[in-house]
Amino acid sequence: LTTHLLSLTPSHLHTATTHPFLLAAATSTLPPSILTTWLAQDRLYALSYPSFIGSILSSLPLPSHPSRSTSLEWRVADVLIDALANIRREIGMFEEVARQEGWEAEVCGGEVEEGTATRCYRDLFAGATGGAKGWVVGLVVLWATEECYLRAWKFAKSHCVAQKGEGDAGQDVMARVFIPNWSSEEFEGFVGRLRGLVDEVGVEEGGWVWRECERAWRQVVWIESIFWPDVE
Repeated sequence: LTTHLLSLTPSHLHTATTHPFLLAAATSTLPPSILTTWLAQDRLYALSYPSFIGSILSSLPLPSHPSRSTSLEWRVADVLIDALANIRREIGMFEEVARQEGWEAEVCGGEVEEGTATRCYRDLFAGATGGAKGWVVGLVVLWATEECYLRAWKFAKSHCVAQKGEGDAGQDVMARVFIPNWSSEEFEGFVGRLRGLVDEVGVEEGGWVWRECERAWRQVVWIESIFWPDVE
């Protein structure tokens, strides 16, 4: 299934994961106002994750037999619990960076409003397991978001350049903190686990769930393409 989904919108996926914002992040040339806008939206995005993960967990039929730890459902639960731990750490990372750089008002202030893409993601998460979709479509949405993020930040990492101490304070935080976080072997391994579990489900090709997964993938790729702030 994942190979099929990745082949659906190759040009749109490429556009979403090679955005000019990522190049500016890699070269520490993001204007501080653009950087804080992204950070504020990514924090709000991350804050919507626990409820989303909870909705997948609540729709997951967990077995009770002694060998349950080897079942697909139990292993899905394991990776979802890891996802919750990851997002808790990342929310803390966002807020710590904001404190260190003096950006708390711009990033964590009560007047920060959701952008269009952040709101679209929240709406997608809210409906991902609704109706007959169940946990499978929700898992696909989770994998899709993380797959796009991994590709985007690996692209940024491939364009990182050594800094000479120039530029505005905080501009290098992308190369120091965020790019290493989402281009790491650990994160790539986590995304690989998600992909393996999605494929293991064995969704019937061409069936209703398959088509819902296609629809979810297209939504994620589109939202990801508009999530990055525009840069000059």
